[in-house]
Amino acid sequence: MNSTFSSRPGLLRGRRLVLAWVAFGVVGALAAVTLFVVNGQSADARGMRTARVISDNSTMPGFAGALPESANPVGNAAPPVAAAPLAGVAPAGMPVVSNRPVQALADHPLFAQHAGLGRVDCKLPAWRDDPEAARAFYRAAIACLDASWEPTLRGAGLPFHPPRLLAPTESREVTSQCVQRLRNGPTTFYCALDETLVLPYDAMRPLASGSRRGAQLAVLSTEYGHHVQNLIGVMQAYTEKRSTLGKDSSAGQEQSRRMELQARCFSGMFLGTNFGRADIDEQTWNEASHTVRSTGETGNPRMQGTEENVWGWWKWGSDKGDTWECNTWYSSPAHVE
Repeated sequence: MNSTFSSRPGLLRGRRLVLAWVAFGVVGALAAVTLFVVNGQSADARGMRTARVISDNSTMPGFAGALPESANPVGNAAPPVAAAPLAGVAPAGMPVVSNRPVQALADHPLFAQHAGLGRVDCKLPAWRDDPEAARAFYRAAIACLDASWEPTLRGAGLPFHPPRLLAPTESREVTSQCVQRLRNGPTTFYCALDETLVLPYDAMRPLASGSRRGAQLAVLSTEYGHHVQNLIGVMQAYTEKRSTLGKDSSAGQEQSRRMELQARCFSGMFLGTNFGRADIDEQTWNEASHTVRSTGETGNPRMQGTEENVWGWWKWGSDKGDTWECNTWYSSPAHVE
């Protein structure tokens, strides 16, 4: 009797503790589910308009001022592909809410934490003065870009599929839905309407002088950066905002620069993350960086950015290898002039 009686208070206390922990667990689970559902709804229905979460001690992302000319690509120091899911993807063991684009700019979930690109051993054919050889080069380079970007986007709960390639010998042969982009002469571009990298040989060939592969890779990876923006919903959000501000207004042109400079940063990310791997060697990186500085001189500064900022954002992406650092939408106007 005594042993039975004396153990009863301890048993009751144990039961109370168990009940308390169960209640705590239920409340916690409900809170987690509620937060998960709210986040999923905000990603899908509200374009992730919730506040951004900065994941380290940095005060702001992005290029902010002059950079030294010395090459310092990030290589294997790039942050790994984010293990933590974004954009409405649940933790392990829970169902995926969405893998649809998120129409947002500064608050886009891909920029909400530090995420690198997949590292690839990119094998590229030599650049030759021949349209068919050029097409073979583009296909190989696009495969490398696909392999590098796909794990990052899928890991963030965002959609991914490769772009189409249109690489005619002459610009007059282009059949893209964005053919009007060629009204001022041969050029390269990304057409969001048909998700196509348009790389006419007569536009790319002038870049071949003195380059094995870096010049072409710099241009192609920048246009590929626009494909990434289109896939994840940034391009749609940009189009809407620029239209609201006035397409050709000063504020609208600033949005164009933010868009273009982010694509430059994405290009730098790819070259920097894979620096020193297979065919993306130091010479290739140097050729690419030279091309970026040259195109900065000849581009339209009001639509694409000044020479200093074109180079600055590209090298920043190469040095950091980080989607968080490529958030041009978050930067002050001075850094996207």
